[in-house]
Amino acid sequence: MLIMILRMMLLICSPGGSALRHKMDLANFLIQRHEREQQEQGKLEAQAQGAWRGGNEENFVKMVKELSEGKMADEIQKTNNEPDVNKGESKNDENGVPPLDMPKEANKELVVNEGEPKKGGPPKEWEYLQNIMSWQALQHVLLDNNLLPKPIAQTKTARGHSGLPSNETPSLEGARRGTIACATTHPEVQEVMSSMLAFWNDPRGERNDNPQHTNTKLYNATHPHPFLPAPLPPFDDTTPKSSRIRHKRYLTFEPDTGGWNNLRMSFENIIVLAAMSGRTLVLPPDQIIYLLEPRKGDTRRGRNYNDIFNLTDNNELLRRVPIITAEEFLAIEGGNDGLIPIDKYNSTYQKHLLDITKECEERKKSDVFCEDLYDHYRDHGLLADISAEPPHEQCFIFDIDVFNHGEEFITKLSSDVQHRVKKFCGVRPAVYYSKAMHDAPLWHFETMDLRYRMLVHYYAQIFFTDPEIGNYYKRLVRDYLRYHDEVFCAAGKIMLALQYESYERDLVAGVKRSTLDLDSELVGGYSALHIRRGDLQFKEVKFSAKEWYENTKELWKRDEVLYIATDENFKPWFDDFRQSHSGQLRFFSDYHELADLDSIDPTLYGMIDTLIASRGTIFAGTWFSTFSGYIVRLRGYYGMSKFSTYYSYLERKYFMHSWMNVGEGSLYAREYPTGWTGIDGDAFVDNDREGDVDPFKGRAGEAPAVEQGIVKVDVKQANDQRSPLQSKSVARGVSGLPLSSTPAVVGAERGHITCDVEVDRLAYWNEPQGTRDYTFTSPFRDKTPNAKTKYLAFMPDKGGFNNVRMSFEIILIMAVALERTLVLPPEMPMYLLRNDSTKRRRGLDGFFDMQSSSFKKRVKYITMEEFILKEGHPGGQFVTHPKEFEELLKASRGCHQGEVKQAGFDPPCGLVHDYLSQHGTIPNITATHHQCLVFDEGMFNNGTPENDKSAKDFCSSGDRKMVYVTQEMQSPQLLFVRADKPASRMLAHYYGYIHFTDVSLGNYFKRLIRDLLHFRSEIFCAAGKIVNELQENDGASSVDSDGGGGFTALHIRRGDFQYKKMKLSAEEIYDNVKEGLQPKEILYIATDEKDKTFFAPFRDAGHSLFFLDDFRELADLDVMDPNHMGMVETVVASRGRAFVGTFRSTFSGYINRLRGYYGFSMMNSWYGSPEQKYIMHEWENVNLDTYAKEWPDAWIGIDGDVQPSRDKF
Repeated sequence: MLIMILRMMLLICSPGGSALRHKMDLANFLIQRHEREQQEQGKLEAQAQGAWRGGNEENFVKMVKELSEGKMADEIQKTNNEPDVNKGESKNDENGVPPLDMPKEANKELVVNEGEPKKGGPPKEWEYLQNIMSWQALQHVLLDNNLLPKPIAQTKTARGHSGLPSNETPSLEGARRGTIACATTHPEVQEVMSSMLAFWNDPRGERNDNPQHTNTKLYNATHPHPFLPAPLPPFDDTTPKSSRIRHKRYLTFEPDTGGWNNLRMSFENIIVLAAMSGRTLVLPPDQIIYLLEPRKGDTRRGRNYNDIFNLTDNNELLRRVPIITAEEFLAIEGGNDGLIPIDKYNSTYQKHLLDITKECEERKKSDVFCEDLYDHYRDHGLLADISAEPPHEQCFIFDIDVFNHGEEFITKLSSDVQHRVKKFCGVRPAVYYSKAMHDAPLWHFETMDLRYRMLVHYYAQIFFTDPEIGNYYKRLVRDYLRYHDEVFCAAGKIMLALQYESYERDLVAGVKRSTLDLDSELVGGYSALHIRRGDLQFKEVKFSAKEWYENTKELWKRDEVLYIATDENFKPWFDDFRQSHSGQLRFFSDYHELADLDSIDPTLYGMIDTLIASRGTIFAGTWFSTFSGYIVRLRGYYGMSKFSTYYSYLERKYFMHSWMNVGEGSLYAREYPTGWTGIDGDAFVDNDREGDVDPFKGRAGEAPAVEQGIVKVDVKQANDQRSPLQSKSVARGVSGLPLSSTPAVVGAERGHITCDVEVDRLAYWNEPQGTRDYTFTSPFRDKTPNAKTKYLAFMPDKGGFNNVRMSFEIILIMAVALERTLVLPPEMPMYLLRNDSTKRRRGLDGFFDMQSSSFKKRVKYITMEEFILKEGHPGGQFVTHPKEFEELLKASRGCHQGEVKQAGFDPPCGLVHDYLSQHGTIPNITATHHQCLVFDEGMFNNGTPENDKSAKDFCSSGDRKMVYVTQEMQSPQLLFVRADKPASRMLAHYYGYIHFTDVSLGNYFKRLIRDLLHFRSEIFCAAGKIVNELQENDGASSVDSDGGGGFTALHIRRGDFQYKKMKLSAEEIYDNVKEGLQPKEILYIATDEKDKTFFAPFRDAGHSLFFLDDFRELADLDVMDPNHMGMVETVVASRGRAFVGTFRSTFSGYINRLRGYYGFSMMNSWYGSPEQKYIMHEWENVNLDTYAKEWPDAWIGIDGDVQPSRDKF
């Protein structure tokens, strides 16, 4: 029952909504967690019966077995009969701290317990392994043998390569290195751990304590700076709460719905903005964080930022950024005289909001739906129109002159400042902080919504034109936004164990040292990797263990201990790495007892992992991973050399070795050195002082995988990282070509479907596409340098979904070919798709996976609302009258298909239509009135076609008028295609209407449609479950090598079908197609016929019949968008061994196209009407502007560069 409830989230959060993809992932995560809990219960039951042999120390057991050469069992038995250093027989004090009077002479042999060294016992490896399984034992051996290094003086606040000389860092006067406090830890050990781990300063320096008096620009010691508000007076725990906040100045926000590091990145932006604007920060309610799983039995399922960061118990931070809970905020400002009064609601809803402030869920049907509270905030505050999410990304600029004098001062800024702003922003538009933002009593950030998401490093989003202020806030984040001490303590224990093991292994190898082998910043003893597997969406960086080793092998010294931070729990996966590397591999789970992890909230384990990896001598991370990115930032805070940090992805392996300014590259894929380099100074930093000499080059004596930064990318596929179906050739059935004939798909992989069962065989598309397709540039683009953005807007077809789809395919190709930004139409009701009473209107992204990284990389698009906001206001390209703006903006979000306003309905779409008609150019093109649209490079560039014959041959079908795409068509800033009007309707298959005279170009766009414009994962997931069940019922006897077949499918259109001749009786249909059916074969029937007795002739002939409703529970159809049912049926029907369709139905037509994409032969496709029965068995280009059927031009040979043969289809 619980599984069913959780799966309802997969619908409740769709199809629109905030950060949809992450909500879907969160829902799946909850389902998987529940299933794991059930498995754990099974383990406990088995354990009670003596059957379970699991445990957290399995890696040590294996390790000791290897080292003891088969003697492990005997030695463990011996050890079990001896006193335990962890129990009462040790001489620890009441706090568990090792005794100070222990002898400290360096022994030649290490002791396992107190007393005499063990004689004739197990090998030395076993002895020191015992020491690193216990924190008390490890402290004893480090202290008794004088192995601890000398701590770093607290006054040494300049850290390694990130620091500056003292004469350049006036902000550090009076500062000291921070410290950590760890229970059951000897003071000497704790001092060393603080030296190793504290990257922050505490105290922070006198000037940091009083930043409002900084001498910057127009302001001096007597004029506070508006971006540097004075801290609150000092307070302690007895100070009333009312004296610890900034009244009537608040910042509220909605947390990102991704993983922890996504939340952290977003929160860093928020806390800087709260500090800078002098506001009290209101934390969101507790809620479940994706992938952060509490311990089983923990009644508190949700978490908050103060659970992870040292926030609400840090008074110095709270003086600068007062922080309160949502519950406290409502108590303070929820009254009738407050900023967010709730007295206008009835008592039930008031209690509802109060309940949400304690803990909430991102689930619409939840009793504590987070959005209800956030909507209340938005209604009473200023919504921040700031985003870091493509295609809306912006940069947020803070300049004192623009703040004081308004945006008209932007052009008066000094050339140096303007240059730095432009360099920082790159292609992102700049938004300047204004007094309107500053003066708003409540400033709300909708950061969980994709439109306003802040998934970017704060220093890459926020830019202060005064570097003194910018560096102040970089120090604030470094010094205050840190984990709780227990995280640092656990990490320190594991780090010392790694360093001690390295010391002991050196002794075994004959290398003697007096202390642990550490540098001046106490770094060393091991190196680290972060190997991200799991749900990482960027498949190009997911490698096999062997490839990980090959890509990094020259970084590791012989016999070096390597610590691997990873989400891969199946340790045999690392065997290829382990067998190749001569040293030991260590993992977080190896140190469960040592670090007393049972006493720590499991949601903090990833943070401990981060710290350990950040202190390795060398680090190799996973490109695109924000987890790796934060490790890199911490290494920067610690002052480590840029040459000590690498990525395993060969194309990005050496990226950290060169300075890169913000504004370049993927802003979240990596961190930038400007986040830590020189931030204790007052100057703008645009380079490091480390130079170009790599001190680590050749440290392992191995030839690097990449010489001197020249990337030699190996294009072999990481087969063991993908499902078997993903690892197959991308050539599919009769539609495919030999690899030698398909250079465009080199580097491509079969797509993946997010689902709780394996359904990847349903992915007919490639993702990623081939390298050549990713680097494609259209020859029909506007080549004018620094030109303003050009747009293509359209209104959708008014017919059913497949009519809308066909029209959209044409318009999408036009936008991509012309390299224009596609403006999506407003959401509106669609014909026959009105099955959801809670949501009357739909957008195209509710059906197609337009949020995939591939789609967003390849197709520039914005919503109509974004277009109006950007270009409809004064200063935009297409200004509308101020009196009309608000109503137009409302219609841009959602409208009804009409011309006049109706009570109780959305505004009419006619408002948007009229606006686009007024400002845009309407091309004289149509796909329904015997035209063909031709793209020819010669005609486009100079007015003379390069291949006139090809165009004439294509357009001669149906005696169509030839329309060439020319420079004249490309010149308007806004093209408006009125696909909703009869005279300009686009009801045709794109490949029958649009023709590229260059075959390779035409095939590129056919691949674009195949690979990018596919249904959303939830549709394929449900369809895959149904296909699996159909095939299992049949025994899968006729399933082909690509997972198709096992049943035959029919689409029998009845209902409102306008072509009466195609509406046959079941007897007629059966008689027409029975020769293509196998005896007693399972039949899946997609139909709009409600009366299932209609199909009796098929059942009477011995066939088992199945319909969509038969799988409602299996496929969780009740928790899906009811308007997705037709798409699910399309996919299911396309996977049958054979298919029988209804002629002139675009639904049947699209099923045949999908069958073509899957590689099925059209010889197994029929129509139920006798005249058209075999029409799919012919490939003739007759009347190409028809929509009555699809034909193989859309799928055969499209991965090649030449016209395909028609011999086999």
